[in-house]
Amino acid sequence: MPRLLKGQSLIELLIAMTVIIVGLTAASAIIFSNARLQERSADEVVAANLAREGVELAKAVRDSSWIAGGATTFDAGLYAGTDYTAVPLMDGGTFGGFDFAPNTITAAEAVIKRSTNVSSPQLFVQGTGSIGDATFFKRLVTLNPICSDYSQVVSGSTCGALQKIGIHVSSQVQWTKRDGTHSATIEDDMYDWR
Repeated sequence: MPRLLKGQSLIELLIAMTVIIVGLTAASAIIFSNARLQERSADEVVAANLAREGVELAKAVRDSSWIAGGATTFDAGLYAGTDYTAVPLMDGGTFGGFDFAPNTITAAEAVIKRSTNVSSPQLFVQGTGSIGDATFFKRLVTLNPICSDYSQVVSGSTCGALQKIGIHVSSQVQWTKRDGTHSATIEDDMYDWR
């Protein structure tokens, strides 16, 4: 007499549940991983733009020195004695030069803030006296001289007897999130070509 098999056995049910659970776990892992990568990508874009802004601010100072002419050298405002590390003084969308007091990216002045000022809401501001909420971004601009004696070009902390022909600008932005510390650096060479 033939036996009729109706329904599923307990083993078949367990196998089906295992397959479904493994599939759902893999899908959720991919979704959460994608969300984290998307957040990191957004942070990298902001950091790259902040680093680029540091280089552009140095170019603006050089160009302003050229426009001022007279006894003003091309590098006026881009160093303080032998100190070549600085943070831009940004507040309310206005650039006020460079502050050469901080020497490391961990200095309090290196922290970039999001403005809470009514006239410039949500802008990134930086430097002593800037008003805003601290972000996880920090920026430090290094402005090393480029020197030449027409037989060689060197970059370092001082030119000594060599002629200063330009500035090597390195703008570093660093940020720390749950997955570690990250940084973005943009470098450019500016010359006194006028």
